[in-house]
Parts: sequence; C-alpha cells; structure tokens
Amino acid sequence: KIVFHSSDKEREQELAHAFGTGVLSDGHGFEIVPLAAKPAAIPCDVACMVGVKSARLFHACKEAGQQILYFDKGYVRGRRAESRTWEFWRVSLDAHHPTETTLMRHKMPPDRLEALELEIKPCRKRGLQIVVAGSSAKYHEFYGLPDPSEYARLLIKDLRRRSDKPIIYRPKPSWREAVPIRGSTFSQAGDGIMSVLLNAHCLITHGSNACFEAALMGIPSIILGDAVAKPISSTSLDDLGHPRLGKRHQWLQNLAYHQWTIDEMRSGEAWQTIGGWINGRAKRALSTSGAGSDATSFEIEDL
Repeated sequence: KIVFHSSDKEREQELAHAFGTGVLSDGHGFEIVPLAAKPAAIPCDVACMVGVKSARLFHACKEAGQQILYFDKGYVRGRRAESRTWEFWRVSLDAHHPTETTLMRHKMPPDRLEALELEIKPCRKRGLQIVVAGSSAKYHEFYGLPDPSEYARLLIKDLRRRSDKPIIYRPKPSWREAVPIRGSTFSQAGDGIMSVLLNAHCLITHGSNACFEAALMGIPSIILGDAVAKPISSTSLDDLGHPRLGKRHQWLQNLAYHQWTIDEMRSGEAWQTIGGWINGRAKRALSTSGAGSDATSFEIEDL
C-alpha cells in the first residue's frame, strides 16, 4: 500500500492524484491523506511526501521503517532552456536527493536527457571568485543544521583562512531572512544564478540546487551535504584549490530518470521506473528503462 501525504496546495494535489492514477493502473493500493500539522507515520509500505516542509513526517516514517518517496521541484524547469513553466517533479527514494540510489549507480540511457536539449558547457579552467550558495531555514531543519546565517558565517570564516579569492554569498532567493555576511559580497535575491556564477572558481554548498546549474556551466562544486551534484563533485574544503568535476553526461542521463512530468506520472510511465526502486526491485526498473547494468563512478572530466 502506498500513502501520499499531501498539503492542500493545488499543485501538490495535482501531483498526488496523477501519481496515484499511475500506481493504481499497476494494481497497487493507493491513498491520499492530508498533510497533518503534527505529522505521524500511517501504516503503509511506502510513504510519499513533498518538499523539506515534510521534515518531521520524513523522520517519523523513517523511524517506522517505511520506505519513502520524496518529491520536489525538478532539477530542470522544462523541456526547453527558455521554459517558464514548472514542468518536472523530481523524486528520490529514502532521501532528499537521489545521490545514492540504484539508478545513480548504473548507466541509464540518454533518451530522457536528449529530450531536455540542455546546453552543457566545457569545463571551466579557471575562475576568479568563490560562490557560497545557501539554503532555506526549512532545509536546515530537515538536516538538523544551524540557522542558515550562522552556518554561512562559519563557512565563510573558514574559507577566508583558506583562500584570498573574493567570496560571493548567495542565500536561497526565497529565504527573506537572509543577511549579508562579513568577509563576502552579498548576492541580492534578484541576481540571476548565471550572473553570479559567470566568473566563479567553484561553488560551495550544503544542498542548494545551484550546483546543478554550476555543473551545466562547467564549474566544479564542493558539496558539504547531500546536494544533487555530490556524485561528480569534491566533498571537502581541502579541495578548494582544485575542486573536482566528474564526467557530467552519465550523471545527467541518470538524473533525467529521477524527474517526471505530471502526464508521465498519470500514465504510469514514471511508476514503471519508480516502482522498481521499491523493496529491492531495481532490476525491473533497469530493464524497463533499457539501462545497462555496469556501475559508473563519474571519473574526473578532462579539462
């Protein structure tokens, strides 16, 4: 049985009903329940939830031994770079990002990535500044981190000891409580991520999706948490001088199988892959998608 904990937001309700239609078409039990103010695990095999606002629910379901399907905004907004519509939902098993899932450890085919028509720029050979990308208070609650400003202050203080490069602090644009941090230049909410990354040596973050845009621009990241670019990035500030950027095409191909449209949810196409993650049924997902079984380690990309 699969239970989807959904808020009353129209977009979330649309997702829950579309996903449920796909699940039911495969013969599984499915139920949508309201996201409670005091969340608790409901008896089921798989609990579905949306966004870091579900932090307490996530941990309650994990303690109850339930498998979790976590949904959030897709890493790509739409099928075209100029798309203004939020078209994709990302989904991962038992985690905020799909950095350790079975599909991320296998070579998925290129079809879904090719349909996105993303521009993947050559690797950056040098850069002038360090970009620190912050996250929201809800994200910090999800991971048990300090207040975002305090976290950024300590991180930037550490970076100042390690490098004399200018530091740009970019808090999550939607987090209104952000304040400038001493030792860095404050990036206002209206600043586009591309302009901030334009002359970047690297991006540093715990979990901001800005590392996805950085990877497309050929800019390496240092991931201090579980951000989506972790499989192809450095994970220690000791690499600040020469941060790692792994091979991106296979990573992107795999990632494309972790984000789906509402129509793909409703038709059951998404469930044919997602369902294969449940209870060790990964082989079904891989065979259905046409993927190979050879593991990939995302070796360092040629510069």
